[in-house]
Amino acid sequence: MINVYNELGYSCSVTLRIAYEHMVFDDQVHQSAARFPGLAERAFVISSFGKTYHVTGWKVGYVAAPAALMAEFRKVHQFNVFTVNTPVQYALAHYMADPAPYLGLSDFYQQKRDLFRAGLANTRFKLLPCEGTYFQSVDTSAINDLPEADFCKWLTSEVGVAAIPLSAFYGNGFDQQVVRFCFAKKTETLELALQKLQAI
Repeated sequence: MINVYNELGYSCSVTLRIAYEHMVFDDQVHQSAARFPGLAERAFVISSFGKTYHVTGWKVGYVAAPAALMAEFRKVHQFNVFTVNTPVQYALAHYMADPAPYLGLSDFYQQKRDLFRAGLANTRFKLLPCEGTYFQSVDTSAINDLPEADFCKWLTSEVGVAAIPLSAFYGNGFDQQVVRFCFAKKTETLELALQKLQAI
């Protein structure tokens, strides 16, 4: 929850929805704030075409909210983004004509997650929950006591597998010895990475 103050000075609770609504595993159902009337009237629904259609580099998403909230949102948005280029708009319209890819997204990524988690179970990494994303976070403390960023540098240069330190997402560099791997890769790439990680 965050608080947004409009020009009249009153605050309204606003729920922000993440971009992984089509990636929910283990037969769970995504619970959007828009499904609940009391929340829908004060919620922004934010999503990413990039996550849904495997075009993350395009950096295109969308926002939906009640008219009063959208009016406030547009005051900021107009200074950040002007428009999306025409070829990308046509490409996304083409993607959206067929619902099969996003309706099958959970199964697609769950297979990759299950493969990757099964392989990591044979390592010294401690697996953290992964219920709706294409990132697997792991605790590295059983391997060494390096800070996250140093561990990721070591892992890339010495083992040949890249990971991202979670401390990079904290303004103060909060370090828990937790890193994340992306499993949105070809099966052969995941299997090769697992061989290397299992050898640590």
